Amino acid sequence: MFSMHPGKCTVLKYMPVVVVVLLLIQQLPILLIAAQESHPTLTTDRSFYLAGEIVGFSASGLQPDSNYTLQVLYHDSEVYSIEFSSTSDGSIPPEIYWNSTSNPSGTYIIQLLDAEGGVVAGDIFGLVEVNKYEFLPEESIIVMGGGVEPYSTVVIIVSDSSIIFNGSVTADENGEFQAIVPIPFNTTYGSYQIMIYSSGLGPGSGLTFNIFVNSTLSNLVDIIGIDLARLIEAISEINVTIQQSILAKLQNALKKIEQAEHHLLLNQPHVAGNMINAAENILNACINEINAQSGKHIGNETAASINLSLQEVINRLEFTKSSLDKPHGKQKQSNGTLDNDGVSSNNNTNNSGGKGKSNDGSSKQDDKDKHNQNDNNGRGKGRGRTRR
Repeated sequence: MFSMHPGKCTVLKYMPVVVVVLLLIQQLPILLIAAQESHPTLTTDRSFYLAGEIVGFSASGLQPDSNYTLQVLYHDSEVYSIEFSSTSDGSIPPEIYWNSTSNPSGTYIIQLLDAEGGVVAGDIFGLVEVNKYEFLPEESIIVMGGGVEPYSTVVIIVSDSSIIFNGSVTADENGEFQAIVPIPFNTTYGSYQIMIYSSGLGPGSGLTFNIFVNSTLSNLVDIIGIDLARLIEAISEINVTIQQSILAKLQNALKKIEQAEHHLLLNQPHVAGNMINAAENILNACINEINAQSGKHIGNETAASINLSLQEVINRLEFTKSSLDKPHGKQKQSNGTLDNDGVSSNNNTNNSGGKGKSNDGSSKQDDKDKHNQNDNNGRGKGRGRTRR
């Protein structure tokens, strides 16, 4: 009689199980890929948008020809919602987008809901806003935005052909940030790029847009005149014996500065230069008089404070005078830094990327467009006089 060895019986007994396990192992990569493809994803085409731009969406892994709802949330409040049917390949129809006009800067959440109302996918993005697009020297660029990781570092760069400002701020718990960058008096006329990016979002996820600094010579002289007028007003409130003598000199210097601006508008730079020289001479005489009376008819601290302000006016006149023959020449500026509140701490001195994509340049505008966008809603610090 035929008999089988006990060990061989055991092997044959478990052979079907081994075969099934081997087949499952072979199919595991395919099953994993299928599972990944079936899990819905939702994203925007960029990480940052300028407030007012169109936000595009893309999705994958949706059930074909099925009903979904897309929501846009700002601080947990719904600002946009639309129902749609997915395409035959399980994506979002191209006509689904959001116009961000009239919405504030900050961090936004997008959610994809299935027919039962369950959230199946989501993402975040940021709207960035700048107070305006055309500036004068001594005004401040205020950039507000969101869409970055909470407490992450946001880098702000202002540049023309070279970097003239490079600073950073820390986002808050919502991934939102604000940076204030003062524009120095000696910033030259022309277009500048503002670049914003966060290391937490990876390469190609930044935002680039243009601003314009309208530092014509007549504007520079106008700024100097306004600053001197403020100084005259401050000195008029100081009760010192030589007040009237100082004020008379300063009023005379202000008149020369106003005449210089007038001649610049008439395209008479040589005459304007003579007026600037005359104003400088008067201001230097005023400093000499204050120094002679310091500790006598005027306190030492008051004298030092006034002279410091007068010397700043003289320095600005010198800079303006040196630019008479090259009104739009580039001047090298120093880098600045931002403190934790997003304010520049050094006043001596900007590519919108998709999520893994390069920017198509749609957020950039030419100089003429920037000029037209300068409106009353985004003014920097006021001057009190009309600029040319």
